[in-house]
Amino acid sequence: MRGMIAVLGVVGVLVVLVLIGGYSYVSTKNNLVGLNEAVNQSYSQVDVEQQRRLDLIPNLVASVKGYVKEEEVVLTNIANARAAVVAASSDRASSIDANKRLDVAISPLLRLQETYPELKGNDQFMRLEDELAGTENRIQVSRMRYNKALETYNVAVQQFPASIWANMAGFKYRDQYFKGNPENKVAPTVDFSK
Repeated sequence: MRGMIAVLGVVGVLVVLVLIGGYSYVSTKNNLVGLNEAVNQSYSQVDVEQQRRLDLIPNLVASVKGYVKEEEVVLTNIANARAAVVAASSDRASSIDANKRLDVAISPLLRLQETYPELKGNDQFMRLEDELAGTENRIQVSRMRYNKALETYNVAVQQFPASIWANMAGFKYRDQYFKGNPENKVAPTVDFSK
């Protein structure tokens, strides 16, 4: 009889351990699914804002074409960068990289009014520039939120013991962060003497 009680005690402990392990696995997996969806939703918001920018660019370029015939390189770079974004839209890492190149290509367009003061009199250009500046701000906020959601997901995937369950469930570290542009590391010189 004592042997039977010992066996039942061991079986009971094993059942409790299996239940605790199963609960831990399911709980961790559900948490990771939620974090993964938060990353996807955050990226979708970035994508919406970047699409808005893509839609604004042709109108902005059209509004300056008559003024800046000699700035064909700027307009060509923007067109090429925009085409690269459209082509890369199916792959997140490629899309992030292509949008970084578009960030760099747009920058000279926004500075054209310094070279061509007559653009300040073009109401359409000024309105579109304001819309683009607002869109750029929303893109930056969306990218920060996406990076934060991705960071939260990556931390959860790597922390013990969740890392064991994450690996079993197929959740992997994702290195698809938006990073700053290396070309923007140097601050522009501001000269108020002019």
